[in-house]
Amino acid sequence: MTVAQGVKPIPLAIDRARLRVVALTIVLNIVVVAALVLVPDSDWRTGLALNLVDNLLLIGFAIRHRDRLMAHLLLFGLIAGVVELVADAWLVPSTGTLDYAYGGGPQLWRSPLWMPLAWEVVAVQFGYLGMRLVDRFGLLGYLLIALLGAVNIPYYEEMALRIHWWRYRDCRMFLHTPYYIIVGEFLIAAAIAAAAFQTRRLRLTRTVVGGVLAGASILAGYWVGYGVTEHW
Repeated sequence: MTVAQGVKPIPLAIDRARLRVVALTIVLNIVVVAALVLVPDSDWRTGLALNLVDNLLLIGFAIRHRDRLMAHLLLFGLIAGVVELVADAWLVPSTGTLDYAYGGGPQLWRSPLWMPLAWEVVAVQFGYLGMRLVDRFGLLGYLLIALLGAVNIPYYEEMALRIHWWRYRDCRMFLHTPYYIIVGEFLIAAAIAAAAFQTRRLRLTRTVVGGVLAGASILAGYWVGYGVTEHW
């Protein structure tokens, strides 16, 4: 029995269209984040704007195609993003390594106002791509999405410093990315992919549970990563 057995089959045409829109958000984010280096007054407002555009693309796709799976993925991601606030509430005061004040703007607890939306998009991207990789390669797919998470994150962390979103300090780093963040993202990407399979049931309770598990994995991933790289 494969990991994906027991869930509803996905129509091929809509799945290809879904892959295209998710890939579009990934490419858009890479290009826009690089371009923002040239914007001297970039701060929390550019982060919020980019994530609103991502959401417009994904929500628009779900409405246009009446795509229930995309709708469930978006709810899954939003719940994960809200639960992730707990991870920031631990990271910021307890480790003293993460500085969100660098980007300014209003906050939710210890996080920037737009951070749940940012994690929502990340959860949709890694959740959907992770499911496809697991469908194609089985358990190896989890390793592939985990590696993608670990390789992808140094780019965004480096750019986050340059475009005034956040910064790190007082920890072991590769350039401007903490080692614990790289380890954490490796674990988190795989966990998000596993939790995202709950969305394929197209049931509200399953999607909510999956989102909570994905959000909790963010705290767990960073806690393990911090322990491994800074203390153990």
